[in-house]
Amino acid sequence: MESKAIQEFAVVASKIWWRRNTLVFKGVFAHPKVIVQEARTTLDVLDEEISNQGDRANKICTSVEVWQAPPLAWIKLNWDSAVDKARGLVGVGVVVRNSSRKIIATLRTKKHLYPDPLLVEAFEALKMVQFGLELGLTQIIIERDSLQVINNLRRDKEGCNSTSMYVHEAKQLLGNFAKWEVSHVRRNGNSLAHLLAKDALSSYDHIVMLEDLPPCIQLG
Repeated sequence: MESKAIQEFAVVASKIWWRRNTLVFKGVFAHPKVIVQEARTTLDVLDEEISNQGDRANKICTSVEVWQAPPLAWIKLNWDSAVDKARGLVGVGVVVRNSSRKIIATLRTKKHLYPDPLLVEAFEALKMVQFGLELGLTQIIIERDSLQVINNLRRDKEGCNSTSMYVHEAKQLLGNFAKWEVSHVRRNGNSLAHLLAKDALSSYDHIVMLEDLPPCIQLG
């Protein structure tokens, strides 16, 4: 299959999946004509982006102090974790935003896990990538305030422990995206994901919200 056909299939499939998620999580039905129109618009934007900027696949971005919006037609996922050592719980928060800086989805989830820092970072990276696939995203920038986990995702080889297994699975799943990049941001640029992770420790096991803001996030 030619790359153009693959791109068209990926965009249409992602729109259909987003339509399904919107119906399941928000009870909102989108007419098929709307999906077709949105897919055509996205494909036009992608063509323009490719012609103007060329291939941006799988590059590491430089560290930045504050959060920055992704380029047109790209989606950025910021993620973080929080640990409750007393209960042996790890909370993971993911916030998904588009080029207009709009929050289109959030995830709060938790798991009983040994609170080893490297193990926690590997687990949260896997949950973030899985969430991106569940949303049907195609071009993503994944961003975290930990250089350790960023570098782990970029390495060609992993070890044979539990941490490496999570990292390996996350990297395997990243191959399902049409394009992806890894970015590092300073702590204050990842604050929303951190708030979600902390709230996950006291929330239900798995909470997904589309477009609506969780109460733990206060935006001015």
